[in-house]
Amino acid sequence: MSDKKIANVVMQTHWDNEWYFTDREAQVQLTYNVREILSMLERGEMKYFLFDGQTAAIQDYLDVCPEDRSRIVKLVEEGKLFIGPWHTQAETFAVSGESMINNLIYGIEYADQLGGSSYVSYLPDSFGHPTDFPKIFNGLNIENLSIRRGMGDKHNVPTEFWWESNDGSKIMTNVLIDGYHWAVDPYFEGDLLTRNIRPECTTNDMTSLELAAHKAPTKNFLLPLGEDQTPAFANFYELLDKYNKESDLYEFVETTYDEFFAKVREEAGDSLPTYKGELLCPQYSRIHKSINSVRYDVKQIHDKVERLMTYTVQPLMAMADKVGLPYERGLLKEVWNLLSRAQTHSVCTNTDETNERIYVRLKEAYDLALTAQAFIARKLAVSSKYGDNSTPMVVANTLPTKRTLTDRFKIYTKNEHFALINDGQELPYSIVGKTRPYGGVIRGDESLHNEEKYYFVTEVEMTLEMNGFSYKTIEVDDSKAGADVTVAINETANVIENDDYEITLKGGELTIANRKTGVTYTDAIRFSNDSDAGDNYDHSPMENDWELDLDLNNSLVTIEKTPATQTLTAKGKWLVPANMEERAARITSSELAYELSLSLCNTSDVIGVHIEVDNKALNHRLRMVVDSQVASEFSYAGTQFSEIAREVNPPELKTWKEDGWLEEPTTTEPLLNTVALKEDGKYTAIFTQGCKEYQIVGESFDKIAVTLFRACGHFGLPDLSRRPGRASGTPNKITATPDSQLQKRLTFDLGIVTGSDYKSNLVRQQYVEFATDTVFYHEQNLCRAGEYNISFFATNPLREQVPANFSLLEVEATDAVFSTLTKAKDNNGYLLRMYNCEEQAIEAGQINTVHGYQPRELTNLLEQSQGEVTPTLRQGELRTVRIA
Repeated sequence: MSDKKIANVVMQTHWDNEWYFTDREAQVQLTYNVREILSMLERGEMKYFLFDGQTAAIQDYLDVCPEDRSRIVKLVEEGKLFIGPWHTQAETFAVSGESMINNLIYGIEYADQLGGSSYVSYLPDSFGHPTDFPKIFNGLNIENLSIRRGMGDKHNVPTEFWWESNDGSKIMTNVLIDGYHWAVDPYFEGDLLTRNIRPECTTNDMTSLELAAHKAPTKNFLLPLGEDQTPAFANFYELLDKYNKESDLYEFVETTYDEFFAKVREEAGDSLPTYKGELLCPQYSRIHKSINSVRYDVKQIHDKVERLMTYTVQPLMAMADKVGLPYERGLLKEVWNLLSRAQTHSVCTNTDETNERIYVRLKEAYDLALTAQAFIARKLAVSSKYGDNSTPMVVANTLPTKRTLTDRFKIYTKNEHFALINDGQELPYSIVGKTRPYGGVIRGDESLHNEEKYYFVTEVEMTLEMNGFSYKTIEVDDSKAGADVTVAINETANVIENDDYEITLKGGELTIANRKTGVTYTDAIRFSNDSDAGDNYDHSPMENDWELDLDLNNSLVTIEKTPATQTLTAKGKWLVPANMEERAARITSSELAYELSLSLCNTSDVIGVHIEVDNKALNHRLRMVVDSQVASEFSYAGTQFSEIAREVNPPELKTWKEDGWLEEPTTTEPLLNTVALKEDGKYTAIFTQGCKEYQIVGESFDKIAVTLFRACGHFGLPDLSRRPGRASGTPNKITATPDSQLQKRLTFDLGIVTGSDYKSNLVRQQYVEFATDTVFYHEQNLCRAGEYNISFFATNPLREQVPANFSLLEVEATDAVFSTLTKAKDNNGYLLRMYNCEEQAIEAGQINTVHGYQPRELTNLLEQSQGEVTPTLRQGELRTVRIA
């Protein structure tokens, strides 16, 4: 037997659908490249070709070359061309679990239409990989994963290992230790064996070829041939023969990823080491951990669409399906497609032109999702029973548990006073605002308006008891006044309170007292402003940075009180440097106008935080800093379906440069949904809606700094303090991105929870409620503009009247966290997905319904049967249950 190491050569490309170019620019190159690749495969100039583990590029090709569909199908069926399972190469730390699942399902289904999907998850350029990947991939029958970034020597694994999630799911993982691209030029230029190609990481004194072979745990190692947007090259076999004749150390064989993983399984199998956790180390490849705070405006709308689809539109559509409104799966698929097309692995590290196209795509997705929600609610309203003097308003709870929810709604009436009635009972409400607009043809001279066309829009606050997955029809009767109506009180004061908290703003400092735990957080929330000399990839402080501690002194403070809520609002202006030149000179000339609102609600444990700022400064970062009073070694951040503990002060921070790492292992971390600091008897958790980055700061590492936004002005820059060397992106070109300076008004919504007994499932459940907007629609004819443009359109009621009050089903007696609800693709019932963040098993709970539904079976993420429903969720389990 030969002692040679076996280089498993795979012909491939990595295809960025957009980046420093637009998707349309890429489509031209794509069209010609794919034609060449198909022809070369058909002529036998190569046996196999991997098209980047995705299908979006193939879809783009067939959009302009539909005549080649049969050629692609034939090559895929013959096992020569590999596409899928992803639809697009999603960035893994900024995308929710349901987004990932839908991206993969779309990719698998599309690839299956073209002959069959690959089941090797190929992610060569995503900036790190989350701990939940094995459980997600196993749920889609994916057992092999190939990545480039995120692994370091600290993980103590070779380039092939078993990666395990906290539920026990495992996936065989390959790491392309020096990337997917380094070999293509020397291979086809004939000097692969002699060219002294060195990894960027200088930890090891080896060539890239030596490193790949050395790090492999078996005789086999991967040698991919393909760069970004590269075509397939000729004379592949001639050169393969040449290298085999010349090399005494390596045998070069053409292969596929499936064949490679099969070889590793046969040679090593269970003897491979197992790793648990996330892969987010920048030793061998850049990770760009502070990438998550660039272009907050794009991330905000992306987060909004994900939450709207996951927690609202899909469950609402399933509920409406039961009462007779068809389940429009195609609408949902279109939204997820648009969303996946905006989830490029570069997370907005693009040119302004490309980011603008991404934003437009996200706006299209949001318009579709929001309008679907409005249409369904409107259809329920016009199809329900209501009185002759009334108009119907539908309010829905799209979560699976019984809730007491408080929210605000806009009511349209002809008369100023009105009653709100449900099931014959009048409902109490509070008035928080009122206007009297005109509903006729608007004229320049208002004296020409018809007095009869004026109407009232009243914003009311109500507290409602809602069953799981339910809606109520509330009759708005303006023929009489309500019997239990209060008016919100607005006053100048500095204290708000409820049974959980007392919040005081005094001397520019916010104090939060938790009445249940007895802990008082003095100076609980502050704001920090520092420089950003970095680029769209990385925050980087300027030399001799000047960090400003911003308090709330000289704010105009008001409070609003209703029987259910209290809100404290502080308005003012901070002075910050207008640019880095001013910061270096310690000058502050730019006004950063702000409005901060803290809200308490009697039916929620969460302190609502709403912030608005009007940014006019350049190259800076604004963070909200929350004092937890918990000196910490670890932070606990929510992932797609669980939680990860991260060191707040890892030892490699001191030695990374000397050790040859590619960038600083900064403790600026990705923030998907929640982050917490905890100790026995005390914790603080923060929830976000679009803010995607945090850092634990303070001498005792007891403060959570959430990045609200950072403003920078370039696509990529060289020689940053935290990222030495070449510019990321386009190292041979410096591209200005003025839109990344975010010169506009920005809004932020966050939540804060403090307590004594930290339970990750409970905190995640609180997040889900915080992340879910209440569905409502008031059907009326006074203002056809209403809340939505769709209100202009006439809408027929359903043929059969729907119940005024309805609940599809309710989940009881479980700590499991809700993920989403959909209708099964075979139309056999509904699929309820929930998960367990805890490291121990929990009760699965019971289904309560009047419709005879029962949990029938467990399914995987492809809706394939996985056996009987068990009474417990094992630790970390992601569970999908068919209910029929």
